[in-house]
Amino acid sequence: MKNILKSIMCIAVLFLSSSCDTESTGDVSFVTNYAVFEYDNLAVVPLNGTFTPSAVATENGATLEVTSGGNVDTSTVGVYDVSYSATNSDGFAATVFQTVVVHDPAIVGTDVTGNIQDAGRNERKGIITLVPGTTSIFHCTDFGFGGNFPMYFQMDGDIISEIPQTYPFSATSVALTYDPATRMFTTEIQPYGFDYTFEYE
Repeated sequence: MKNILKSIMCIAVLFLSSSCDTESTGDVSFVTNYAVFEYDNLAVVPLNGTFTPSAVATENGATLEVTSGGNVDTSTVGVYDVSYSATNSDGFAATVFQTVVVHDPAIVGTDVTGNIQDAGRNERKGIITLVPGTTSIFHCTDFGFGGNFPMYFQMDGDIISEIPQTYPFSATSVALTYDPATRMFTTEIQPYGFDYTFEYE
């Protein structure tokens, strides 16, 4: 009986000692500091102006190399996404995104800022704001999909128009109308064919 107990104790000691071994982490430190970026979340560029990607990334004060991605067509009014990426000394990458708005300073839009709601479902709401630095590009926090469809649009006087941008839910385009008499908007989201009517609260 004593021999059995001794055998069990030896096996337990061996198991515990092997489970306490530290796994090798190679050349990776226990604590990693991801890249910290300094950049503008929003950049506004006049039509036919110049856009130069600009971001600085650091790790504990040391400057890291930054790579940028995305194309900005400054000859076309629209909203473009630019990415900035950097890899820290442990090999971990970090990425941030910048919104670039190309606008036509010659166009002045009617002020349509304010709080809106779906005329058919008042719980669906959105907020329209003018993009800072522009006179015609507006952003709405929701133009459909129940609070999940933000988008940008242009106002040329009372005329609303869609501008190039990347939509959520793989939407391809949005047909827009604005009636200055009733101050109501309609949107039709393609390829789904979902349509909405929005009014001011």
